[in-house]
Amino acid sequence: MVYLIDTNVVIRFLTADHPEQFETAKKIFTDIEEGAVEAKLLPSVLMEAFFVLTKFYGLPRNEVLQDLRTLLSMPGIVNDDKVTLSEALTRMAFKRIDFVDALLCAKRSVEGYGIFSFDDDVKKCDPVS
Repeated sequence: MVYLIDTNVVIRFLTADHPEQFETAKKIFTDIEEGAVEAKLLPSVLMEAFFVLTKFYGLPRNEVLQDLRTLLSMPGIVNDDKVTLSEALTRMAFKRIDFVDALLCAKRSVEGYGIFSFDDDVKKCDPVS
């Protein structure tokens, strides 16, 4: 069985602000890291976790992006779009664009899609330097 990870599990794991839930989240991510459990991180969960961690917890943007990329890289994370999502998080760090624009750019770069957009940030789709 493949599990879907809710945003609250990501938040508890990365902030450890609720001791009991942190221990449960730590066990979940330890099992994922060891490949004992397979799970997916949906794009909406990544976006919501980024928003909550940076806006409500006030954590530094690049620290949160690195933490989310680390979670995505775990062996038990089995997203088909793992590379694309990681690329989107990297673009957010280097291009200072929001998640949706970064995801569009990453899908173009990694998966070969074209993009229809009026958004100037999508013009920042050039490769990450």
